[in-house]
Amino acid sequence: MAAALSDDDIVPTYKEEATDDDDDGDIINSAKKMRASGLLYEKVKVFSDGKCAEEEAVKYNNFKWTCCKINDTQQGTKKYYKCSFKRGSNCPAKIYLLFHASNFEVTLFQAIIQHDHTKESKQAGIPIEVKNVIIELFQNGYTTPKAILFELDKLRIIQPKASQISSFLVTHRTKLYGPAQISLNHIKNWCIEKSIIPNDPDECFVANYYIKDDDADPLFRLFVTTKNLMKNCLNSNHVCTDATYKLIWQGYPVLMVGTTDKQCAFHPFGIALCINEQTNDFEFIFKSVQLTVEKLYNINYCPIILVADASGAITNGFINVFNVIEKRIMCWFHVTKKIDTQLNAINDKKMKVELRQDIEFMQLIKNETIFDAAIKLFQKKWKSKKCPLINNFIDYFINEWYMSNKGWFEGFAIGYPSSNNALEATNGKIKSLYTFRERLPVGEFLSVLEKDIIHQLSRERNVDDTITSQNAKAFANVPSINLPLWTSTYHWIKEDRDVITMKNNDGKKIHFIESSSFRDNYKDFNKEFMKKLLYNQQNVNWCDFDILKNEQLSFWECEFLNESENWTKSTCSCPACLKYYICKHIIGLAARYKLCSIPLEAKNIPLGQKRKRGRVAKAKKALIVQ
Repeated sequence: MAAALSDDDIVPTYKEEATDDDDDGDIINSAKKMRASGLLYEKVKVFSDGKCAEEEAVKYNNFKWTCCKINDTQQGTKKYYKCSFKRGSNCPAKIYLLFHASNFEVTLFQAIIQHDHTKESKQAGIPIEVKNVIIELFQNGYTTPKAILFELDKLRIIQPKASQISSFLVTHRTKLYGPAQISLNHIKNWCIEKSIIPNDPDECFVANYYIKDDDADPLFRLFVTTKNLMKNCLNSNHVCTDATYKLIWQGYPVLMVGTTDKQCAFHPFGIALCINEQTNDFEFIFKSVQLTVEKLYNINYCPIILVADASGAITNGFINVFNVIEKRIMCWFHVTKKIDTQLNAINDKKMKVELRQDIEFMQLIKNETIFDAAIKLFQKKWKSKKCPLINNFIDYFINEWYMSNKGWFEGFAIGYPSSNNALEATNGKIKSLYTFRERLPVGEFLSVLEKDIIHQLSRERNVDDTITSQNAKAFANVPSINLPLWTSTYHWIKEDRDVITMKNNDGKKIHFIESSSFRDNYKDFNKEFMKKLLYNQQNVNWCDFDILKNEQLSFWECEFLNESENWTKSTCSCPACLKYYICKHIIGLAARYKLCSIPLEAKNIPLGQKRKRGRVAKAKKALIVQ
């Protein structure tokens, strides 16, 4: 049986303590607002209707009056106005309109008190000087209240409230970019307004648009460009395209389309904004490019090569517009991402690394015949391991990256890019410089797209303008040779590697160059050895993947143009030339044939050492150690 509780074990209940000001037994009520001393008003004027009365009230006696309160009384509705000669002013003058309940008359009353405009009102909101600093910080990429507060603290400026900065940024964004939330009708009006092709080659215009105003399935597509950007279509017969995200708050994709030059630089044609990235969307962007080229230059634009990821929507959209596709290049970067994901299922790290190295070798193969043979030997090699995880990966690899999509190796389309890295770099630049890695609402993004992104991309490539011509990104039809490449060429010449000249089956003169890895597996680099390797290559006479790999990496095949003006258009099977269209072997052969000379500064830099900044130091006097 439980023991009885004593008084010490019981927690006492809470009782309100009475104060001297409280009445006995009364419940404490919240304090009432003190009534201000009332103003005396005098009758000024009577109006027959309310509209005239309100128009007269806001400018009564040539002062500015603002409605501050509306009060319903037995006499009628009273609408009070205060004098607002300046924002935040404390002028005591007041008037009110009485809308009589018994009739339609309106009477104006004025408070019997003088105006007082001498008092300095307290600063309301953020001071003008601080606002100017915030605007400057916003332009420099500080777009959040927290980042702005941090910078104001470093500048030793008195900080406003974070909520004030947030409200000011909303107002400032609206002034710059318009309303954040817009309708399809607003987008349509914007497209119509920007559809006129301007005279300025760098001014943005809407080349094509499609709006479907349907409550069940709303849809819009628009393509913006400039006359200067569309010139890039005339320089190339291949197209690079991709969709990028994280630019628009609503999650819509931004579609970029363009081409690349011989210096691996990306040159955009324009940018499309769509709700999806399906076949119809890519068909729209390709058709927009074709129609705009025809409108500007009266040319039927019909590229034959497409560079993109493995998206079937891009391929189908391209074929629907241009009817033919000779080469469908798969972006090597996207291929490696997919492959690495599948390789994660294999636990053996050594096997995983070797698999990856074999795939990387196949990516460097110089023609389709050797690639087909390598795929079969690759499959044979790894299937013989009898590992279920490896077998699953090989089945995936063959089905996805050979049977369905095989255009990812360098020799698939020599002279064209094997990846969309240049396009992806442009997307990264847009995110870092123009949107500050923020997701913008559609309305704001359209304004940034017009005024900043498209305009700046066009200005950067305007070679005809004297202001930008010095640093303009001209379309390069030949690869460039920089100082590190000259240095690498000079050291390759000094190594005195063997070069054998032979004719191939087509009667072309080919230079066969000993690679740096030749001596790891073979001894003598001579014609007899090359004849044996070429026989295996022409007859696909390999029985082992590693033998094929060693043979293909032991020499480079260079088709050299022994001409003073066109030697830079020569081709070589080495990885550098396949990716960048120029290599040390081509330059070295040109130097041997006296078609070019190695610059003096390239000879003074050790291989692998970075050149110091600034001009080359002058030689000092004799016997002084430099």
